Parts: sequence; structure tokens; C-alpha cells
Amino acid sequence: MVESKQITVSEVGVPMYGSTTALRQLLRSEGNEAHVVRISPKGYTLVNGVDYCYVGLKSKDGTDYSVQAYGKEAIELYEYAVNLRY
Repeated sequence: MVESKQITVSEVGVPMYGSTTALRQLLRSEGNEAHVVRISPKGYTLVNGVDYCYVGLKSKDGTDYSVQAYGKEAIELYEYAVNLRY
């Protein structure tokens, strides 16, 4: 029988960031900076009416990253990403 255990993010020592902080961290990663390659459309909402934002990034070494946010945080992420891109 396989034992199953649920753990939380804090138990494994993984830092938690808001979406704009995560985006900033990826863009400023020392030696492997990333740049924005895609931003979801302004005002994009899911079928349940929740605001959603996706920001796609590519790092210098070719790694693809994505940052996603929902609700109020999605609006903040969109505004931050658009200001970086233009």
C-alpha cells in the first residue's frame, strides 16, 4: 500500500510571491534574464467571470516561463507587464 501525504508550500521552504513579484524576479534573474513574449488580452475573463492574466517569458538560455494571475491580481499583473513591454 502506498502512503499518501499532503504537504503545504511552506513545509518545503518554497517562497511564495505575488504574480508581479514573480515576474520581476524572472526578469531580473542574474545571468539569465528573461523578456516578455506574450501577454493575454486586456480584460480577459474566464467563463466563470473571473479576471485572468497570462504573461509568457523566454529566458536567455531558451527556457520558457509563464506567470498567471486571477481576480484583482490579474489586472495588476496585466498593467505591470504592459508597462514593461512598451
